[in-house]
Amino acid sequence: MLELIKNFDNEFNMRIYIIADTDTISEDKVSVLYYLLHIKRSLKAIAHEKSRNNEKFVVEKIPRSREVGQSYFSSVFSTLNSCRFAFKLIYRTRPDLVLLNGPGTCIPVAFAAAFFDIIRLIDTVIVYEESICRVNKLSLSGAILYYLGMVDSLIIQWPELKKRYPRAIYIKDFKEKST
Repeated sequence: MLELIKNFDNEFNMRIYIIADTDTISEDKVSVLYYLLHIKRSLKAIAHEKSRNNEKFVVEKIPRSREVGQSYFSSVFSTLNSCRFAFKLIYRTRPDLVLLNGPGTCIPVAFAAAFFDIIRLIDTVIVYEESICRVNKLSLSGAILYYLGMVDSLIIQWPELKKRYPRAIYIKDFKEKST
């Protein structure tokens, strides 16, 4: 996911990263990414004698939908709690683009963004990127989003998945279209 984000230009000046409240690793990765991007852009600005230092990011936290080892039954309630936070956050921030990846924390965010998009309160493009580890079938999060049609695009990493999920976009096809 961060590899994809690294290639974004300044089109998305304000970026909001939504992570589970117990996820410290992702928060650290985002901070490192922005530190490295800031250095890279500062060097380019010096070379071109102009500065674009208006890019901002915020890390927002919502409750985790499902803890590792938590039963599916009890995860219904924790997911509903997570949805409550996601709906408030999406309504408050009104994103143009929601870029998601698993695990389950993305489901409440996708539900909220899709809901506000359906009722035309927010015009949002929703994209889910499946994990590179998923070679033969989608993850539970990916399958939920694919079969419910809640995302505008579902990006997969392996051609085998394209055969099983024809509406998905194979990452190499996506890269070829964007160049």
